[in-house]
Amino acid sequence: FDQLRDSIRDNGLYLPVIINENNILLDGHHRYKICKELGIELKYKVKKFENKTDEIIFVGECNLQRRQLEPLQRIILVSKLEPYYRERALERKGYKNTGDVVEILPQGKVRDELGAKANVSGKQYEKGKKILDSGNEKLIKEVISGDVTINKAYKEIRKNEKRKERHDILKQTQVNLPDTVQLYNDDFNNIPIKDDSVALIFTDPPYHEIYLHLYDQLGKQAARVLRDGGSLLCFAGHHQIGKIISMMEKYGLDFHWPIAVLHSGPSASVFGLKVLVSYTPILWFTKGKYQGEFVRDVIKSEFQGKELHDWAQSTVESDYYIKYMTIENEIVYDPFLGQGTFGVSAVKQKRQFIGAEINKEHFENAQRVITFANRE
Repeated sequence: FDQLRDSIRDNGLYLPVIINENNILLDGHHRYKICKELGIELKYKVKKFENKTDEIIFVGECNLQRRQLEPLQRIILVSKLEPYYRERALERKGYKNTGDVVEILPQGKVRDELGAKANVSGKQYEKGKKILDSGNEKLIKEVISGDVTINKAYKEIRKNEKRKERHDILKQTQVNLPDTVQLYNDDFNNIPIKDDSVALIFTDPPYHEIYLHLYDQLGKQAARVLRDGGSLLCFAGHHQIGKIISMMEKYGLDFHWPIAVLHSGPSASVFGLKVLVSYTPILWFTKGKYQGEFVRDVIKSEFQGKELHDWAQSTVESDYYIKYMTIENEIVYDPFLGQGTFGVSAVKQKRQFIGAEINKEHFENAQRVITFANRE
């Protein structure tokens, strides 16, 4: 505004403001204000329109030319103009606006044309509208300020929608676990498991260094409850692999082999080391000599979202390793149950399952998830 005022003061008004036939200012509000402040003669141009719709579209598109607008701000403008674009399209096609929805173009083409007016792709326009429709004012402000991208905000909204959808389904599911499943809402150290009874421990403890002591406790319990020839498969953080192996070996477990779970979803970035993480390690320990079948040491996972639990895994890897490392009716145990993913695999493979989860909300979700899976 200050630069525009200096230019008008030094050089006069180059571009006239635009008014309609009723002397209402349509474009050039800053130029109008500056000329009034400086006492400079106002130049104006009268623009005529066939109808009110065309006039509204003109005003909106004048605002779209502003260089400082962020993509979401342009999407906001176009979304406000969208009904007027549709009305104009109806009029040009000879339709009367009766309030009924009439599609003039295929939906995808409409989306792309609206996106082009906002100077974004059709998909970005759709995502922007989703953000606006969410009513999340905090998130909208963060996108406009540039603190959050449209893509990231859209993913957050879709994640919340999926979480709500899944929670709604689970709320309607009455817990009715099969007799082969035992779940405990307690610290895994406290639950009653017979010595030498478990064929496979398949689990995903939290990776952060502050939780490293849990692996030590896990190793101690695994050495007691695993049967001879049984296995412990535990997900691990890359930085902690050496420490975890030492902990497990302290309790007499043998480090058997590393397994790589390839990601199919977004990859994490380790900026300090300049690494794009494309796999998660599973560390395979045994109690005595492994007695199962041959298994692959690389498996491709399927990203299925984190709607119920931030550390959720897919069932692809647990389906595979439970199938080939155990036999029907053997016991599979998960001391960090989360949303019950590995319990679902055990039920599908007709194995007995024991699970422990200290968080009450996660435990209740796991009960319903496993109940729901058992129905299928």
